[in-house]
Amino acid sequence: MRLSSPVNERPYRSVMIVTMILFLVISGKLVELQIVKGDYYSELSSRNHIRSVIRPAPRGIVRDRNGVVLADNIPSFTVSMVSVEFDSANSLLLGELLRMEPQMLQERLSAAASNPYRSTQLLNGLTVENAGRVADNLYRLGGVSVDVLPRRRYPLSSSFCHLIGYVGLADSARVFEGELEGRTGIERILNHRLMGSHGIVREVVDAYGRVVEKFKEGDVDPTPGENVTLTVDAELQLIADSLIISTGHPGAAVVLNWETGEILVLSSIPGFDTNQFIGGISSENWNNILSDPGKPMLNRSWATAYPPGSTYKIVTAAWLLESGIVDENTMPDPCYGTFHFAGSDFSCWSTHGRLNIVGALVQSCDTYFYRTSMLGDMDELAEFSRGYGLGAPVTDILPGEADGTLPTRELLNQLFGQGGWGLGNLMIASIGQGEVLATPLQIAVTAALIASGGELPPLSLVSGELSSHRSWETHTSEETFRIVREGMRLAVSSPRGTLNQSMGYLPVTVFGKSGTAEAGSGGDHAWVTGYLEEPVPVAFAVIIENGGHGGAVAGPVAAGIIEKIVEIDHER
Repeated sequence: MRLSSPVNERPYRSVMIVTMILFLVISGKLVELQIVKGDYYSELSSRNHIRSVIRPAPRGIVRDRNGVVLADNIPSFTVSMVSVEFDSANSLLLGELLRMEPQMLQERLSAAASNPYRSTQLLNGLTVENAGRVADNLYRLGGVSVDVLPRRRYPLSSSFCHLIGYVGLADSARVFEGELEGRTGIERILNHRLMGSHGIVREVVDAYGRVVEKFKEGDVDPTPGENVTLTVDAELQLIADSLIISTGHPGAAVVLNWETGEILVLSSIPGFDTNQFIGGISSENWNNILSDPGKPMLNRSWATAYPPGSTYKIVTAAWLLESGIVDENTMPDPCYGTFHFAGSDFSCWSTHGRLNIVGALVQSCDTYFYRTSMLGDMDELAEFSRGYGLGAPVTDILPGEADGTLPTRELLNQLFGQGGWGLGNLMIASIGQGEVLATPLQIAVTAALIASGGELPPLSLVSGELSSHRSWETHTSEETFRIVREGMRLAVSSPRGTLNQSMGYLPVTVFGKSGTAEAGSGGDHAWVTGYLEEPVPVAFAVIIENGGHGGAVAGPVAAGIIEKIVEIDHER
């Protein structure tokens, strides 16, 4: 009997060897998958089966004092993604469907990848068409979903852009990637009250990350944020905006109730559309805002300090009277249009002759204040001015509120060195020039303190809540208040008053003071401030940047605001 040849056994042995190798490889892989990484893949399988999705809470609604909506929410198509379920090979397709800028898309994909098991908002505010385009391709985009979620809206965005502010992507997400938070204005200051509590929805998904059904167990409904009512009057602010726009210059207007301390208007022109910041502003829109010569991001009503010009004279006049340097009958040498002192000429805007302090306020005579203030002290004027709301913020709530500047010996020594300044600086400061700086809000507070006899309550911006704990120490007698008020009344009603032509026709008694502040090559800033006693106790301040003479340019704006105040009062 012949034995088979060893040569015939070689194929069989080869097959056995290959089979054994494959078996060992498969066994090793099974050990890795089931034992070494078993827990990992078990968790991954569970996560792919039941997905927890955060549902953002609607932010609280912000309204004005009359119920006008300044910030609310609307239903919005939103595209979100769970990164661990998404195939990065589909990034190009996703970008085309969303029509997102590549850089913005990459930023959102990176944010999603940093928390791969959480749902990350990629884009909100989609149109029905764009949302439908993504929805039609969800079968190709594992982990991507289209939802209807609340989106922030600012119906009067440009008028209240600085006050209300806007929301944007949170710098550090507390709950989920794509979370929004207040970035500026009231949205930031009161973010903790407006944001609410997010909810959770659990979904059953297939192997491709597509939702199969809702998993009701464990769902938590979102809790809307707190609604907030502000003291501002939207109708009045819109009028102030339009009047400033009509001048063709940037500017600001502030109105407050000097009996209650409520802030009614905080207008700053120009503004910008805050709605374009929600969810991320495009590079084109951002560059357009930055390149705008009107500087719309600049908040002029409380965050920008200007030389107050002759509006400051109401403080200087009160200081001169209280310090005993002058009384109601003091009439220094006449104003000839120029006052020569220490080798320099200090100009007045006109020739006024001999005046008392009331006449100096009525005609805004610089020379009167040059001649009298030089008898006083720089530090005493600064300290007195602080009691009138100058030199420091007047609220605790407005973001970025400017301090303003009151020149003192210490400050002038820092600026010019010991002996580098003198009485000339005090004389210039007395008319609101030189180193004196104030915001429109501060100047409105100054007028309110004159109106209230120093009894102005702490300011408020949120209805029913104090927005400042600052008290006012004017150190001013009722007799001094009476004299300053008389000068402000005649500045409007007297034919010689600087505000007579622009405001003298009004059907109510107006107490006012104009100001023209030197501002370099761009032209003088036009100022006006003042107050009403009837029909509504309001104080106001208006500035028109590079507008020219205060009475001629800012005066008509203030007059238009007063007309609207009277009209609103009659209607309500």
